[in-house]
Amino acid sequence: MKLLKYLLLVLLLSSVSYSQFDKTILQVGIGIIEPMGSTAKGTYYSNYTLGSYSVLGIDSNFMRNNYGLKTGLSFFGKAKFNFDKYAISRGVLFASFNTFNTFEPSKSGNIGVQVININNQLDTVLTSVNYSYTFNTFSFGLGFELAPTSFTKMVSPYFGANIAFNLMNGKLSRTENRVDSVTTSFSDFRIGVNFDAGIEFKVNKQFGLALGVKYDLGNLLLKNTNSGIADVIEWGKSNGSLNDDEGTFFSTIYGPVLSSIRREVRSQKKDINWGTIYLAANIYLDKPKTTGKTTKKK
Repeated sequence: MKLLKYLLLVLLLSSVSYSQFDKTILQVGIGIIEPMGSTAKGTYYSNYTLGSYSVLGIDSNFMRNNYGLKTGLSFFGKAKFNFDKYAISRGVLFASFNTFNTFEPSKSGNIGVQVININNQLDTVLTSVNYSYTFNTFSFGLGFELAPTSFTKMVSPYFGANIAFNLMNGKLSRTENRVDSVTTSFSDFRIGVNFDAGIEFKVNKQFGLALGVKYDLGNLLLKNTNSGIADVIEWGKSNGSLNDDEGTFFSTIYGPVLSSIRREVRSQKKDINWGTIYLAANIYLDKPKTTGKTTKKK
């Protein structure tokens, strides 16, 4: 009990000497992102056997059951506005760019290609192929944050929650024979939430550091799957859907043989979630202080 009383006394005295009333905090940082839930399962590519050959194709579960996402990077900025003179409660505006599969190299191998041979018969021949895949989100939003001891000179924890508006885009590229490239991309807008917690280290009254973790539920609202034949996912198409809700859609990108035949596939409901560990710099913006002194006329 004595220790608790002493701590309260220290906090009270510190608040008088180090109040951050009307202070705005700008926070900029970089983090490592790790996909969670449906996003973390599987890969976008798979090895198949075609006759006596091993070939590389797009996995049949890609976009149907998962998005084949791997570790990536996050870049973000926040503006935090105090709601009280002790800077315990804050409003937050943020924007971030997340890119997955940052450390994943492209995948090379062979693929089967259907041709009509000289005897006018359908045949399959091998050709070299290289695949690469990226998935990005641009997020912005607003929220609320609590920092119980931010008015002191001590290390301060903080935690909060935000509504996030997420623009999501995936791009899958295929290069045949090292020269002929074609891509397919899919994009959509989703609404989600994220939960943020960390520790602030004040270096001085103008600058500080923060170490934190964040968890995003990226597509809580507006999930959808486009089942129309015109919404087929195929090579060369740049306006495909995420297809993250339960339903069916058409695709031509699956299998060990390149084909233009549109195949109807069933899509599962998928959660696009990710966690972030980040390091950030805090810039404390003070309003000019007025002394209230007036000069006397002689």
